[in-house]
Amino acid sequence: MPHRPHDSLDLSTGASTPPPSPETPGPRPWLSVRWRCCSTYSRIYRHPKATEYVGGCPRCGKPVRIKVGPGGTGNRMFEAG
Repeated sequence: MPHRPHDSLDLSTGASTPPPSPETPGPRPWLSVRWRCCSTYSRIYRHPKATEYVGGCPRCGKPVRIKVGPGGTGNRMFEAG
């Protein structure tokens, strides 16, 4: 299967909770994504450096990155693909 470039979504999540520290690990933050390319849903998880959420379509593998930043959105569901 050919490699597809990352979706160029310029979304920020505006996450309000800091990443868990190594001393007190917690659940890994995630977002829900509806994949238009394959009509499916999945979770994408926040990168350990807390700068973005990274994942891919569970069927075709199309990747997506959603940046974390100030002034972002509180949405937890997105569409990609």
